[in-house]
Amino acid sequence: MNAAKWVLSREMFLDEEEVALLRKHLVHERERAITQSQEREAMTNELLVNSLIFSGLRNSEFCRLRLSETVLGTGESSFRVRERRGGIRTVFVPDFVSEMIRHYAMAFRSWRISQEIDPDDLSCELLLNSRGRPYERTGLYRRIVKILTAAGFGDRASVQFLRHTYGFLGYQRSGGNLLFLQKQMGHVHPMVTSVYAEFVDEDYGQLANVVGGQ
Repeated sequence: MNAAKWVLSREMFLDEEEVALLRKHLVHERERAITQSQEREAMTNELLVNSLIFSGLRNSEFCRLRLSETVLGTGESSFRVRERRGGIRTVFVPDFVSEMIRHYAMAFRSWRISQEIDPDDLSCELLLNSRGRPYERTGLYRRIVKILTAAGFGDRASVQFLRHTYGFLGYQRSGGNLLFLQKQMGHVHPMVTSVYAEFVDEDYGQLANVVGGQ
């Protein structure tokens, strides 16, 4: 099978230092919130960004995510993603992301729910906008751009920007495990996933010794 190689530039994702700066900005915004409304918005922003950075979900996949497809329904720290091809992809996420989802569902999500929605119905979408309705792609995109712009990344901001960040982090922090990253991101061909390897510096001499059993 042939797969056309696509191009990824350094500006299309956050590196380790930039990820730390973004997460620090989100915590700062939450801590400086004065009103309950501001705190809710800051917590929601923190959930959105951390969920996307540490899952690599596409915009549409995240918008479709139901409560039952998170730790609230599965009991494990993962997202069950309904793919466009009709399959289900299990995307494992860090435990702290699942804890954010639990907290959001219990303390904040109910504030957004419209009267027609049963708060205990796990078949409902996880994400709700300010009108208590499920997010659509455009609405989520705009919110992410606004968050990233406030954090100083406005010229590079998009949901795809955070997905690429996951690709870079996933390759680097997993020790170059392409199979893990391919399955997590839902890539059909490993050649697509391998593009992230180009931005990770590796000591080939040390790797040669590892292969040689030294």
